[in-house]
Amino acid sequence: MNTAPAEDHQPSCRDLVGLLAQTDRRAAYAALALGATSAAEVAERTGLRPPAAAAALRKLTDGRIAAYDAASRTYALRDDTFRLAVRAEVRISGRTGGDGAGSYFRRGRLTSIPGNAEVRARVLAVVKDAFEPGVTYSEAKVNAICGEWLDDWVSLRRALVDEGLLRRNGSGTAYARA
Repeated sequence: MNTAPAEDHQPSCRDLVGLLAQTDRRAAYAALALGATSAAEVAERTGLRPPAAAAALRKLTDGRIAAYDAASRTYALRDDTFRLAVRAEVRISGRTGGDGAGSYFRRGRLTSIPGNAEVRARVLAVVKDAFEPGVTYSEAKVNAICGEWLDDWVSLRRALVDEGLLRRNGSGTAYARA
């Protein structure tokens, strides 16, 4: 059974561009960058109606560009979002135009497991990084982590083992990053 994700994936460069493609969201982002911390301040600085400002902030927060602190009721930009998205993009596609692996990721998840051996190896290497070296994982935990990446977590787990990126113990109950 697929369980809830243990942690959220960072948005991809494509996701970030999509989030900022809408004018209201770009205006809200700019207001936050210039020091606004509340929906009212964003509305005031951008000229957006308060409901539109709140909706834009919700989208930025859902997309992990901004964060909301419920205790202080304030918004702030996440400092590392763009840096992490670019790092992931470089890892997936390479610095010189890519090899097609990036097309297998959408919204921080896999769309499918590539058939091409070279692209498959590159894609699975990205997934492998979700597993910490030296840590032993139960089968349920491996299933949950694989389920964060792909709905067909069984095939993904099998591919990671078949490619030698995860080692499975003899009884198939524990796994470790190779």
